[in-house]
Amino acid sequence: MSWDEWCKTMAKELNDAGFKARGFGGEHVPYGTYGIHPDTFILGEVGRTNEVEYLKSIGLLNNDRCPLCGGPIHGNPGRFTDGYNPSVHFQICQNCVRTGRRMSDNPANKGCLIAILLLPLSLLKLLFA
Repeated sequence: MSWDEWCKTMAKELNDAGFKARGFGGEHVPYGTYGIHPDTFILGEVGRTNEVEYLKSIGLLNNDRCPLCGGPIHGNPGRFTDGYNPSVHFQICQNCVRTGRRMSDNPANKGCLIAILLLPLSLLKLLFA
């Protein structure tokens, strides 16, 4: 099944189960049926806990395929957790994990952790200088 077909299947299942897509633009966009845009489907139209949990329960998420890129998950899967809603989580491939770390706003992923660890050394140096 191609990534496009997989997203169409997830959209159909959500539509058939009575879920409503949130659309883009937050609450200003009316809720409607799910589309089939693979690049923006997961974490675009789909992103609420009940939708993600439903897709997991019917085997369309956490099934050794990455919903962010469509590729297979080999070895240990990574875990995507929504920073705004930690109850939204699912498995992703290690390539998407690495990509997410490069795009992250988390200072621990940008090397600031080293600066924090070195701070006590510079304070001690000031005390004894």
